[in-house]
Amino acid sequence: MKRVITVSVLALTACLLFAGCCQKCRKAREDAARPLQGVVWHLVEFDGKAVDAPDKYEMSFLGDGRISGIGECNRFFGPYEITSAGGGIKIGPVASTMMACMEPNIETEFFAMFESVHLYQFDEKNLYLFVDNKVKAVFEPSGKSVEEE
Repeated sequence: MKRVITVSVLALTACLLFAGCCQKCRKAREDAARPLQGVVWHLVEFDGKAVDAPDKYEMSFLGDGRISGIGECNRFFGPYEITSAGGGIKIGPVASTMMACMEPNIETEFFAMFESVHLYQFDEKNLYLFVDNKVKAVFEPSGKSVEEE
């Protein structure tokens, strides 16, 4: 009888552990399946600092392997490639228009960042771009629809 109880407890424990693993696996699959494309992303944090006007910096990953967006004064565009299912990404080189900005801003650093990005990740809401294994930029979905050019 003691042996039956022990085996039952072990079987129940194994089932609970397996169910926990399935939930973690499911969460990882859901995160990986979140859309990178088709979303207009607004920059909310750059280099560890909050961005004053997130609607001034936006980007979109287009279905044809292009990234495009705008900084405070200029538009940018270039290629991107997903390099691994684990969030690996290569962006660039990016090009931009060359209009002069009157106010000091982070636009030049923002555009330059793309060529160093190697990883992207999601949480419940935001998109994170990593440079040298550190979060460089945080974006949130804007709610706008992407219009392919």
